[in-house]
Amino acid sequence: MKKYIYSIYILLVGFMTSCVKLDTEPTDMASSLTYFSNDTEIEYALNGVYDKIGSNYIFGGGDCLSTIFDATDQFWGSTSPSIAVYDYTASDVRVSIIWRDLYTGIERANILLKNINDAEMDEDQKMVTIGEAKFLRAFYYFMLVQNYGAVPLKTEPTESANDVSFARTNASEVYDFIYAEMVEAESLVNPITDYSYAERVTKSAVQGILARVSLYRAGFLNRKDKSEDQIREYYTNALFWAEKVINSGLHDLNPDYAQVFINLIQDKYDTKESIFEIGHFTDGAAGVFGSSEIGDLGNHNGIPQQLTQYGYSGARYRLHPKLFKTFEYNEEYQDTRRDWCIADYLFVRNSNPPEKEYWIDEQGEAYEDPNKLVYRRIGKFRREYELEEDKIKNYNSTNNPVLRFSDVLLMAAEAENELNGPTPKAHQYLNRVRNRAQISEIENITSKDEFLEIIQDERYTELCFEGFRRMDLIRWGILVEEMSEMVDFNRANGLTHITFNRAGVNISERDYYLPIPVREISLDPLLTQNPGW
Repeated sequence: MKKYIYSIYILLVGFMTSCVKLDTEPTDMASSLTYFSNDTEIEYALNGVYDKIGSNYIFGGGDCLSTIFDATDQFWGSTSPSIAVYDYTASDVRVSIIWRDLYTGIERANILLKNINDAEMDEDQKMVTIGEAKFLRAFYYFMLVQNYGAVPLKTEPTESANDVSFARTNASEVYDFIYAEMVEAESLVNPITDYSYAERVTKSAVQGILARVSLYRAGFLNRKDKSEDQIREYYTNALFWAEKVINSGLHDLNPDYAQVFINLIQDKYDTKESIFEIGHFTDGAAGVFGSSEIGDLGNHNGIPQQLTQYGYSGARYRLHPKLFKTFEYNEEYQDTRRDWCIADYLFVRNSNPPEKEYWIDEQGEAYEDPNKLVYRRIGKFRREYELEEDKIKNYNSTNNPVLRFSDVLLMAAEAENELNGPTPKAHQYLNRVRNRAQISEIENITSKDEFLEIIQDERYTELCFEGFRRMDLIRWGILVEEMSEMVDFNRANGLTHITFNRAGVNISERDYYLPIPVREISLDPLLTQNPGW
């Protein structure tokens, strides 16, 4: 089976194409009084709730939350203004579209949840649907509160065109809502073993995201008004939910790190490792789905290559040499992740078919010179592995990984360390990830701070380019510090060109949150702007 979302895509478009702003009434959907009458119509509606998670600006690819807004382990290879270098304003269209798309998904969930009890359908399936819709609504709010801080918390459908003004809800209250909704959803949705694919909300997916939510609740921006007991409770919750996944026996690491991403590229599902994915689909440039439900991982963040039939990549992003240096790579241990995440070759320009030229020096060793490293490119999502013959130049069907088992292990290790220090259990969770990478096990760390620094580096190398780095740095409270240190690292290694350093020079404390979109503030008199914007 390909992807749940597309089984009834064409019908879905007719029913659920509304652009439901926070301050407007949906006018292009079938009436909720007549639409939700049976299980088929409920399924259409649920597909509509899922639909926004794959939006171009949410998890769609090269210009979304997981790429252009996460330019912390990669840099923008251009001198033009960009969110990627913290050179933008509150009127930036992407800032506005992300807000709009997330609230559109929330409004669709609100409508479904308001009306589902009137539908004639199997009660067990109704409960599963409620669980999925509640999780997705909470997940959309999680992305909102992470990125914008306090946001309006709206849990009922828009009833009137006059229903336009909503004040921002305290972030702590939004987190309380997210956590409670996800806990309820976990009790309702199906286990992952009920499906052969990973785009569906399952118990494992909810448990893993609950661990992530709990870590963010305990993080830098959210702990200012919290007691030590409250913060400890959040870490306890993070460990509880991560260990739910670990101890279920349903998940394990794929022994081949590269294969995890080849599977995502080729629509092969390994739900032991890849627990929750955002599905993208195309049947080629000339197909019915050629321009629908597509993503573009590997295009902006890939290896430059000009021929469409072999997988075009404009490759607007490059890597920070500091990331390359963070991988453990020496005479004794060679991290198997490094040369997959950071391609050890370029395609020879104008060669047909594409020829690879490897980054090796006269001794046959990989270049270590930072001046050479900046020309290496992101290799995690390699378009050359795509199976579709009739490729689209800028788009593809590569799935976006939202939750992998390695992430769960690292969250468990971090939470255990925060609660009890670097215990044998914390070491065990961390070393499962390092063992897959074929690098040295971490042993006998006794300092809590030292162990956290190791976790931070491990998340940096294991999860690079997957959209987690910026949010990790924010919850650790070191975003500005880390980006500024990137500049120091670059300059110390002779990398003084403006493109290498713009993000670290431009960043400031205001960048812990995105601005509230100017358009929303102009339409809603109760909204206020974030500090510094």
